[in-house]
Amino acid sequence: MELIIIIIISAILSVIVSVAFKVNLKKVKEIGMEENLNKLAEKYPTNVEICKSILKKLKNETVTIEENKDAETTLYIAITNKISIADTKNSYTRIQTMAHECLHSVQDRRMLMFNFIFSNIYMLYYVIILFLIIFKVIVNPLLYLSIFLLLSLTYYMVRAFLEDDAMINAKYLAKEYMLEQNISSKEEIEKIVDGFTRLNDVGIKLVNYQLFLQILIKVIIFSAVALIF
Repeated sequence: MELIIIIIISAILSVIVSVAFKVNLKKVKEIGMEENLNKLAEKYPTNVEICKSILKKLKNETVTIEENKDAETTLYIAITNKISIADTKNSYTRIQTMAHECLHSVQDRRMLMFNFIFSNIYMLYYVIILFLIIFKVIVNPLLYLSIFLLLSLTYYMVRAFLEDDAMINAKYLAKEYMLEQNISSKEEIEKIVDGFTRLNDVGIKLVNYQLFLQILIKVIIFSAVALIF
């Protein structure tokens, strides 16, 4: 009965938080692909060159930059100190995205490594308890679920901080980069930055909601598996 209540509450919370955060993935995609802003950003160099310039500005030129056209997401990999760039050349948001990943590279190294190591331990623990439930090794699923929720709080706190810090500051760094490059007029830059602002207004909420939702989904899956087995 307890597990059924947990599933119901998790499902309700996912809806309530979605409404409270005004989560709108469609709007994020629409803002991120505004054609007039995409045309303004076409003037700028390749993503690799943008990354190099921003990293130089941040005084952090030790980062390896790699293009991965098969990847869907551009990301900074802390353990290898590498930025993997996806094929995002058609969107004006690529300038802010490069700034975002470059900012990750200069965040507190200890926190970045903790996030990397803890995230893997967190996922490993979840997979293990799922298998233990399936093979009927666990006799008290609520205890293991409670431990998972404590780990989830830690995971969310660290991951949300790193993402929010990079997302909030990326707009300003991207603007500084564009002003220094002197490729666009100040009016054009303001239009692009306005796009960043509108995107971040919904995008930051979306990212935080997605992190929260991932935890709730794991809770629901674990509870459902515990009920079945």
